Amino acid sequence: MTRVLTINPGSSSLKAALRTPTVSLTAEIDRLGTSEARCTVTDTGMPPVQEPFSGGAADAVAHVAALLACRDIRPQAVAHRVVHGGSLFERSVVITDAVRESLTALVAWAPLHMPGDLASIDAARACWPDAAHIACFDTAFHHALPDDARRLPLPAFADQLGLRRYGFHGLSVRSIVDTVPDLGDAVVAHLGSGCSVTAVHNGQPVHTSMSLTPASGVLSGTRSGDLDPEIPLILLDQPGATTASVRTLLSHHSGLAGIAHGLHDVRDLLAAREHDPAADLALRVFTRDVAMAIAAAATTLPRWDMLVFTGGIGEHAPTVCHEISARLTSLRLPRTLVVPADEAAVMDRETRVLLRAHLDVQHSSPQ
Repeated sequence: MTRVLTINPGSSSLKAALRTPTVSLTAEIDRLGTSEARCTVTDTGMPPVQEPFSGGAADAVAHVAALLACRDIRPQAVAHRVVHGGSLFERSVVITDAVRESLTALVAWAPLHMPGDLASIDAARACWPDAAHIACFDTAFHHALPDDARRLPLPAFADQLGLRRYGFHGLSVRSIVDTVPDLGDAVVAHLGSGCSVTAVHNGQPVHTSMSLTPASGVLSGTRSGDLDPEIPLILLDQPGATTASVRTLLSHHSGLAGIAHGLHDVRDLLAAREHDPAADLALRVFTRDVAMAIAAAATTLPRWDMLVFTGGIGEHAPTVCHEISARLTSLRLPRTLVVPADEAAVMDRETRVLLRAHLDVQHSSPQ
């Protein structure tokens, strides 16, 4: 019985699940890095237990290690969600020192995520040095995008530098493809701390809203999404501005937070909208932006059979999903589903495939 631990760090959370491959233990840390962070632990057959948590991604991994250690559990493999694989990594890979070093070069292409991804990888490799560690990339699913979806409207030299559409939330979309057998031609809206919209035809991506980095596409909790390209340049011209300060502004203080004076969790915005005009405006801008992205994605499909909402907002904020759908009523709105994303299941499966391949190579090698 091979125990695989999946570690899924997000921009504001970290989720861990132990699988055999059925789930036996989960730990989810929500609102990571804030004073409101909580860790919810669920053992099979037991009610969830919640406790306060403080610290970052590496601390979260250490906390998961402690939870396993007190149960005398050591995983044989650890699967890591890694947001960006760039042009180097088109599929899941075993993390070697060389792979770990290559991932460092991608930090600039996902500065909100990759530092936490790498910190959690380093912490996990230290906690479980004898386990196989596997990188599962959010960009891998989108390597199947057609060339007219991948290419950005830039000169050839920029394309040769790797500046193209990579797309994100690929593990989430892959899980929807795997769990909805009659998906057909669908638009999948992954709405969480980060948001993206993907069109899927015959189980393959044909369009996705995020581009080179997870800061692109529709607005998110703290990210601006797509902007007029002159706006960052104007911001850079402001007194005292630097590339780092503008990147921080666009990644940490924009999106819903920028409109609602710092509020960016949709639960808080929904609770505040009746008495806070800024919260109401943020939600209206958000639903408008997402609806437009869904409509645009639908134009890339031969037909539109299904709209799927997933992610933290998609799964748990029906009011927001209803408001998005209401904006689409002038179109032929297809069957609409809310499907929980199970990125950990995809990571677990890909890890087991890699482990089996590794064993097959060992068995076929001459003694």
